[in-house]
Amino acid sequence: MWRTAFITACTVLVGAMGALATETSGSTTTPYQLPDSIVVSANRFGLPVSQTIWPTRIIDLDREVGQASIGEQLDGVAGVDVRNYNGEGSVSTLSNWGVFNRHMLLLFNGRVVKDYSLGGFNLSEYSTAEVERIELLKGPQSAFFGSDAVGGVVNLITRPTLSDRIEANASYGSLSLQKYNVNFSRRHGIFGIGAFAEFTGSDNRRDNAGMEHKIASIRTDFLSNDGRHHAFLSARYFDDSLGVPGPVPDTAFLPVYGSNESSSLTANQKDENYSFDASYQYSGNSFGDTKLDLKFDLFWEKKNLDYRSLYNYQFNHVTVDTVGVVIDTNLNIDSVDVKSSTAWVKRSAGASARYLIESANTSLAGGIDYLSGSLRVNSNDSSSAVNTVGPFSPYSYSFVSSNFWARGQDQVDIWSAVNRKILDGLKVDMSGRVQFVYNRKSQPSFNLGALYDVNEYIILKVGTGYSYRLPTIAEQFAEGQYSSGNASLSSETAWTHQFTAQFSNKRNIELRLTVFRQNIDSLIQYRYDPTVFKSVPVNVEKFKSTGVDVDFNVNPIQDLYLNISAVAQKAEQTEDNGAKTIDAFYVPELKWRSNVSYTLNDVSLGVNVIYTSTRSIIMFGGDKKQLAGVYELGGSIGYNISKGIAISLVGYDLTDERQADQFGFTVFDGDYPTLGRRFIMQARISVL
Repeated sequence: MWRTAFITACTVLVGAMGALATETSGSTTTPYQLPDSIVVSANRFGLPVSQTIWPTRIIDLDREVGQASIGEQLDGVAGVDVRNYNGEGSVSTLSNWGVFNRHMLLLFNGRVVKDYSLGGFNLSEYSTAEVERIELLKGPQSAFFGSDAVGGVVNLITRPTLSDRIEANASYGSLSLQKYNVNFSRRHGIFGIGAFAEFTGSDNRRDNAGMEHKIASIRTDFLSNDGRHHAFLSARYFDDSLGVPGPVPDTAFLPVYGSNESSSLTANQKDENYSFDASYQYSGNSFGDTKLDLKFDLFWEKKNLDYRSLYNYQFNHVTVDTVGVVIDTNLNIDSVDVKSSTAWVKRSAGASARYLIESANTSLAGGIDYLSGSLRVNSNDSSSAVNTVGPFSPYSYSFVSSNFWARGQDQVDIWSAVNRKILDGLKVDMSGRVQFVYNRKSQPSFNLGALYDVNEYIILKVGTGYSYRLPTIAEQFAEGQYSSGNASLSSETAWTHQFTAQFSNKRNIELRLTVFRQNIDSLIQYRYDPTVFKSVPVNVEKFKSTGVDVDFNVNPIQDLYLNISAVAQKAEQTEDNGAKTIDAFYVPELKWRSNVSYTLNDVSLGVNVIYTSTRSIIMFGGDKKQLAGVYELGGSIGYNISKGIAISLVGYDLTDERQADQFGFTVFDGDYPTLGRRFIMQARISVL
């Protein structure tokens, strides 16, 4: 109760300070330009990296060559841990400071991409070729973006169309990887129009792990001559077909046909997504020397996911004849066909309106967000068995079940933030949000921070935040054969604290060191309920992590860049309804990546090393399972044949570790090995 009262008071205080923050003193403004070197995520308008309270990293994909996926581009960068289940195109998730994927938030051009079924997101639904840069903003961001932004925000920024370009890429690689894409844009005065299309296919390495995906998008931009009005409309389509093997089961349960690497009985996944985005931003001078920005956003998205499987299992049993049991024999050989299909239809739509008022000493932002989502699930399962040996054989039986349910959820959020210079070199930053959801208690969140410019080289930052994750629609309302929802679930809440020292000098050396601690309460976990004979989600567990986050960049000579980034942490979680504390599942104590790139005339070279320390889980039954630490070496070489034509060769995991990113929880389950050593050859043609 006291926490809710305190957070609500902070939210009100932020709004009150905002009302007093309209005084100005001589400042100048410049016309709005399309963001290039600013962080759109940090205050939902634009802020230099040096002025963000929480650690931030910008990845410019235009400088990279031959990237196979966004997940591989991000793995190890700034110490983040990317987990890919089966290879190119399969589910790829991201973890920062040890938190789970469902505690991170993915944005697409600043718009929330939210999975209303299970939470979290899949990086493989997006291509490096359609994204201009990635903004990684760490720490609690619920005060700006609402639910799920407990561990940070990943913002994928696509290219605007206000320039002329025609680019085509073709990539070929190991495991039958093929990727073709084209990116086009044309500017006509204050208007621009562009399109993007891509096809990717790969066999990957494991049985039933092949994939194909297609992306198509179109966008148009408007930018007024004075740079104060910017608007864009975009539409995007994504489609994939993906084989989904599971851990290797015990040999006694191998299927007769289908994949021999499955325990989940999911043989194929088809995903079809449609989205539409519209945005308008105004930037100008409206109150003398005070700058006013306004922004309005609208989006609609639909996702269709279809899971289908067909497996045949053959069992040999020895039984004892029983008088009166007609079907009983000394030896039954039963063949069991298992068919399953589940269709998920997810719809979401949203709108936001926000403002930013800036003067010499004060920046005030605020707005209102509306988000509506619905989920419809239709599943059908059938099992049929045939007895092939015995005096009364053959005989058969079958079992069929089906299930349908649908629910929706609407939410409205009000937020406000103020950044104020109170002394020379010292700024304070406060933000707060209250989320309202029908039939739920309102959920507040807040961030408090301060930034101090010690001198022209050193900046010190401190921040604390209270964030949350709203239970998904499935967790609240699911009606399944083996699981059920729980409408009384509380939000998962978290406290996070950090201190950052940031150094930069005129010799192109940058160093950031962050010490952090975070605690997540009321973690949602499924528990078997004998009263309903189903697994039901409940708020029972906790999570905590403490560590150091380091990012070092140096540019000693022209065109030579070195980056080393790492996170060393201790992450723990509870189990058995919070009765004991264990090492957090899958979380490495140390994750680091080193990148070196050099350009000499028309040749570019790159080398990277990624290290992931030991990961572990506690399996069902109490046994501990570990994956040893692993080094992964990668490299690239690119050559500009002529102006507009370039080729590159990229190698991944040259040490061929094939380490697992995920692994099974029982003694019968094997692991999900990564793809191991691969090479990709890419050709790029740029006409304009």
